[in-house]
Amino acid sequence: MLLEVDILVIIENMICPHCSAALASGTGKCGYCEFSVATVRGLLGSEWVRLERITDNHNCLSLKEQRHLEVIFDAFERMFPQCFFVVFLGAVPLALTSRDLGFWLVNHGAFHTHQISKRNDFGVALVIDCLHQNAALTLGYALEAHVRDADARHILNQVSSLLDRRRYGQAVERVVKLLGKKLAQAGTRSLPEVPAKMAGSDLGSMGLQTLRAAHRPAQTGSNV
Repeated sequence: MLLEVDILVIIENMICPHCSAALASGTGKCGYCEFSVATVRGLLGSEWVRLERITDNHNCLSLKEQRHLEVIFDAFERMFPQCFFVVFLGAVPLALTSRDLGFWLVNHGAFHTHQISKRNDFGVALVIDCLHQNAALTLGYALEAHVRDADARHILNQVSSLLDRRRYGQAVERVVKLLGKKLAQAGTRSLPEVPAKMAGSDLGSMGLQTLRAAHRPAQTGSNV
């Protein structure tokens, strides 16, 4: 299982989310791999997508596992009410890496949580490409000071054997618990809550819906 880590959300924040090369301050394009925000937006679009806690586009999890993970996510958000955690399981388009998709999700995901007043730079996205056997962990920019790149890599390495054996439910649970432990050690619980920041490739085939497509206006009139 190939594991990748991306702990920064915005390319201007000094590290390229595609190849991890250092960037000059304010740089909009990586000088090594030429990745840019426009690159991934050109493939996936710039619209916001509605994300549930679990997007399982390849049916990797049983219903029992999904319900158990919801309990795990509830516990994580009670401990860190300013944060949220989502997981994507499916096939990442060939033109992208799991890192690219994680970067895009944290930037363009409208996270459907019990408390909507959460900002994307307090989000965590775990992308597991079940088809190509790789995974990436993306943390929002506000969490960068509390979880180092080496810490995130260590977390993924701790679950590599579970991912290799396709025990995805156990792997996700382990990542959430390890990350929670790290954040607790860093004192992240004291971070203030912040207001929401709400506002393609074939996103539908990836199990993702744009906010526009997901919205269904209320029907009027008496016709059924």
